[in-house]
Amino acid sequence: MTEFELASCIDAGKRTVLMAIRKNLPAHLSGSAEDIAQETYLRYYRRYEFLPPLVHEDLRRWLYVTARNECRRAALKANRDYIALIKHDWNFKKEGKLDHQEAEESQTQADEHARLAGHLKGLPAAFKQVTQMRLSGMKLKEIAEKLEISTGTVKSRLARAKEALARRLQADVIERDA
Repeated sequence: MTEFELASCIDAGKRTVLMAIRKNLPAHLSGSAEDIAQETYLRYYRRYEFLPPLVHEDLRRWLYVTARNECRRAALKANRDYIALIKHDWNFKKEGKLDHQEAEESQTQADEHARLAGHLKGLPAAFKQVTQMRLSGMKLKEIAEKLEISTGTVKSRLARAKEALARRLQADVIERDA
């Protein structure tokens, strides 16, 4: 693919990519729109580097689907990062005197922990149980032995719990931004 062909594809598909991003990117990730557009065109270039470029409707369809998928990847990554941050700080305790800014940060973390704990309480009992055991540091095999279930069941319950928590946390973020 020549530079001219790539530039032509970008010009022809610009509106389509922007429309896909506008429709599929959560509002709290709007700062990522430019990165998603660039990643969409980069994927197009890599895919059609040695093939004839797509034209007209095929090009627009390919760009729309790719931009939509990039939006979904960005949202999932943001959720994973958010959950990892909360999990990392789950047992956060600080000793000594706190200055004003540290006190505010500590209160914000306490609020986040309380919100996450509230979401954990809302999970089905089986999901909540394995999640709490895993967050306490138990290994998958230990959880399976203690609950007398297979490690596959433990993994499945953890995955479903993560999905449910991610949906709830994302809804909170969207609600907070609104």
